[in-house]
Amino acid sequence: MTAFLALAILTATGPDPAGPWRAVLDLAGGQLRFAIELTQHGGRLEGRLCNGADCQAFTGVTLRSDTLLLEMADYAATITATLRGDSLSGVYANVGNRGPRTIPFRAARGRWPAEPPSAVLTGSWDGWVLGPTGSRSPRVFQFRATAAGLEGTLISNAGDFGNFWGSVQGSALSMSHFDGSYVYLLTARLEGDTLRGTFHAGLRTQSPFVAVRSTGKPHLLPPAAVTRADTTAPFQFAFPDLDGRLVTNDDPRFRGKVVLVDVFGSWCPTCHDAAPVLVGLYREFHDRGFEVVGLAYEVTGDPEVDGRLVRRFRDKFGIPWPLLLAGINETQLTAATLPQLQGFTAYPTLVFLGRDGRVRHIHAGFYGPALGEQHARLVKELHARVEELLHEN
Repeated sequence: MTAFLALAILTATGPDPAGPWRAVLDLAGGQLRFAIELTQHGGRLEGRLCNGADCQAFTGVTLRSDTLLLEMADYAATITATLRGDSLSGVYANVGNRGPRTIPFRAARGRWPAEPPSAVLTGSWDGWVLGPTGSRSPRVFQFRATAAGLEGTLISNAGDFGNFWGSVQGSALSMSHFDGSYVYLLTARLEGDTLRGTFHAGLRTQSPFVAVRSTGKPHLLPPAAVTRADTTAPFQFAFPDLDGRLVTNDDPRFRGKVVLVDVFGSWCPTCHDAAPVLVGLYREFHDRGFEVVGLAYEVTGDPEVDGRLVRRFRDKFGIPWPLLLAGINETQLTAATLPQLQGFTAYPTLVFLGRDGRVRHIHAGFYGPALGEQHARLVKELHARVEELLHEN
């Protein structure tokens, strides 16, 4: 009996998980809500994970007896749960930074209600995430009313955090973003003209924040001002590719070319947002002397594990340029491997080199599709940047 037929028989004779589910990750500071939609197609299960109107397909959905497995292979992540009638209970797990991480998961049949937000919450807010030692990290919070309820995103000097969706009760809000890699929960209450709350990341991390309505003045650093570079000499790198061969900036394929160095990680959803844009740049400009190289900073430091994840990233987007295993995704360790950069903070960071190999421009972070017009404007700016460099003597 084939695996496909076995799955079909198990699905037909056992409990049927098809339909919408109200899902929750139980974090130390509260409930991160999202939606799961499962469907049957010819005896085969498929499904999507949704944050409001923003949905992405699971790479695999398997039911064996009463155990449901939802796979998010892009991030080496899974949800494994026991199906009991109208409820699911289990655990979310992924490869994690330097070790696996798990978070309790549960779900009930049905859809989350759409809760229209008050107009006093929508719009743009300038805020600060407060660190334990008194540090203040700037954020812009953008909220909008949609048919699904309150949606929006957070923006930092390192780019946006993806689409958030949530519920509103009076002047209090709870918004979340979960995509298989990032686990974010935002809880807040409006007190007068000030929004006060907590930003939850992962199972336990909780950081207080405060925000006021935006005046329109710049609150974040421009992406070109976040990271600087030594421009007195060609930008140097030397790391193994996915087959173990050392690739350096002196490789003949880069000589005399305009080169984009993409400092990224396969674990990073924002890097997944950036990849199709970079593939578009490569296809448009490669024949005119444009090259790209990706420096992957991954989660484990094990070349076998990290190489597998980077290959999947390459194949997902059809990336034709070399991807190099450069190190681990801690900003200080990344900075140590690229000493010509100062103030490195963001994945991805795009480093544009002129034909002489020297840094001409650095763009820290990436504005993804969740930012609408800002994303479209960035795509145009990147095209203009490459065009400008290609015209340099």
